[in-house]
Amino acid sequence: MSLRTPFTAIRHLSTSVRVSRPAAALEETTRPSGFGAIRDILSAPSTSTSQSSIPPSSLSTIGSGPAPARGYGVDAIPPKVDPSLDLFTNCLMKDGKKSEAQKMVSSILTLLQQTTNLPPQPLLRQAILLSSPSIKVLSMRKSAKTILTPRAMTERQRTRQGVAWILKAAEKGRKGGVSRDQRIAREILAVLEGQSDVYKWVEERHKVAYLNRSNMTAR
Repeated sequence: MSLRTPFTAIRHLSTSVRVSRPAAALEETTRPSGFGAIRDILSAPSTSTSQSSIPPSSLSTIGSGPAPARGYGVDAIPPKVDPSLDLFTNCLMKDGKKSEAQKMVSSILTLLQQTTNLPPQPLLRQAILLSSPSIKVLSMRKSAKTILTPRAMTERQRTRQGVAWILKAAEKGRKGGVSRDQRIAREILAVLEGQSDVYKWVEERHKVAYLNRSNMTAR
């Protein structure tokens, strides 16, 4: 009897250890580990950013229809040189000295900006547009007499004629000792205000063309 008691105590102890081990393992599995919590924290932003970066509406449209145009279109790209400004520079040029003409154009634009506190290039283009006639009148010899024949002008011809009339009207104050760039700047402002002689020339050109409109088909 004295020897059986220790064996029974050891048997009960071993069964209690066997039963207690699954309970401890269960507690370890249900207990949140430190790495799992950190993994959840790190994975949360990635899922939110991935969901917000690609909306569901865009996923449905992928592969359906043509791809959207990227960048600027051909018509939206501005030219390297403004055509009206380049033509204005060429009309001011003398003896092939384009650098001097460019300096004068820069001075004219500076004067316009200082006077009006506005972008000067749109002002110059608007003045040229207001000074440009839409038709030209040609003198043609028919039989024994000369007739006037109106003809339509291209855009470049209209612009060149408008620039030429602005420069012609600017020669009015040449004897007063005013520099050429100041005279041209003043004339551009006069055209914008409707007080230039250019309007008289445009009206006369259109009036002559209207009176001789029956000769438009003459060749």
